[in-house]
Amino acid sequence: MKNLIFICCILIILFKTGNVLSDTNIFNVNNVEINKEFSKNKEKIVSKAFKEAYDKLINRLLLEEDYKSLSRINLAEIKKLISYYQIIEDDKKKLEENKIKFNVFFDKDRIHNFFYSRNILYSDIINTEVVLFPLLKKKEQYFIYTQNYFYENWNNEKIDNLIQYILPAENIENIQKINLNKENIYKLKISDFFKEYELDNIVFANIEIKNKRAEVFLSTRIEGNKINKNLIINKKKDLSDKDFYKEIIFKINILIRDLIKSQNLIDVRTPSFLNVEIKLNKKSNLIEFNNRLEKIDLIDNFYVQQLNKDFVLVKIKYLGKINKIIRKLKDQNINLKMIAGRWQLNMI
Repeated sequence: MKNLIFICCILIILFKTGNVLSDTNIFNVNNVEINKEFSKNKEKIVSKAFKEAYDKLINRLLLEEDYKSLSRINLAEIKKLISYYQIIEDDKKKLEENKIKFNVFFDKDRIHNFFYSRNILYSDIINTEVVLFPLLKKKEQYFIYTQNYFYENWNNEKIDNLIQYILPAENIENIQKINLNKENIYKLKISDFFKEYELDNIVFANIEIKNKRAEVFLSTRIEGNKINKNLIINKKKDLSDKDFYKEIIFKINILIRDLIKSQNLIDVRTPSFLNVEIKLNKKSNLIEFNNRLEKIDLIDNFYVQQLNKDFVLVKIKYLGKINKIIRKLKDQNINLKMIAGRWQLNMI
């Protein structure tokens, strides 16, 4: 029993440290590069790193509209959100001696309070896979694979580190479907184009170029929900066709990213609680459970409520939906299941 009490005390101490010390959570911004030539003043260089890290953070977490509204806060407010920072020492031969890299660690609780005070919801999407079929229409002619700038170049543009785009391989059946339905392209079922992909996020993008503008229609299935969106992009004066096409990719990506974020929003004002049971056996390593739970940013806190020789009862405070928590736990090789009317955690 003394050993169990000792373990319980360790768990309580560990959870208090939270995941502030983890370098994997979504509130950390790594590899912020600042040119030394910007200033010889170290304080100015660090301040610039803070500003860029903050911009990357809110761009990652927020919907585009909220990102724009919060992008103009002053440096003093940004500093209040930061726990600490690191200057990265590169042991390898530096290719660019004139640059300094920073890792900036934002405090989760301060960020939550910051969003809470402004009624802002955020999303934690990272490395989300999206199957995308971009179809180009120009001068009343459809370009499906060949001579389709968007299909040929979409993944050549460094547009996003939140979304991994998968473009389907050339398929004769898809060509036939489009050729047979040119007059009713908007009525095509997107599921017919992505039968071999079992992903939550698929996008069919019809991009029509005419009169110095792009008319975009997105037919999507995001997180299992069917969502259609229209987008008009006007070509700026003196912009080349290639640069205009790059801008189209950039703006479609923002829209897709917002659609995915909108289905994964987290409201810090409404946390939920979950009582879970951890069975004590040879496979159950409570310290390892603690380490894995700390890596999940949606878990705000957890408390040991009851301890005996058979199990530990833990109360978890979390943000977001329960199905998202289940997925996040699976990512850490933990199963959450309802057994005999009680939630149980088991390491895989």
